[in-house]
Amino acid sequence: MVMRRHPWAEFTRLFDEMDRAFGDTIDGGRSTPFNRGFRPAIDLYDTGQELIVHALLPGTRPEDLDVNLEQNTLHISGSYGYEHPEEQAHQWNWYRREIGSGQFTQSVALPAPVDSEQIEAHLEWGVLTLRMPKAEQARTRRIEISQPKALSSEHQG
Repeated sequence: MVMRRHPWAEFTRLFDEMDRAFGDTIDGGRSTPFNRGFRPAIDLYDTGQELIVHALLPGTRPEDLDVNLEQNTLHISGSYGYEHPEEQAHQWNWYRREIGSGQFTQSVALPAPVDSEQIEAHLEWGVLTLRMPKAEQARTRRIEISQPKALSSEHQG
């Protein structure tokens, strides 16, 4: 029987054991990969006519984001998550604190040139979607193949 290993599951188990051993949560609550330098999960694919990017940005509002294209590299930066007023958060008795918040920046090299004037972006339910039409010279075109006229007339006779 083949068992798949999930490294984050191992870390979670380790943190749970450490929490039990110390009788309280470490660092005011378990730190997740979110809290250790957030990088949004990104999907990038090519439909033939355009490149599509989906980026998971939980708790992000459009005004929290800055999206730029520079020399075929997409740059996404901003803030994520939610925050409580610091003076209130210190007064509360936290039992679990896993939702991170802060700033992030992510750069993605695009596999083909895009028409920067035609890029569309929208943010819905924490997912940023960018539709980037490929530049004309980067689009796939079917090339018709013709025969020399002398060869085509030989086969007809």
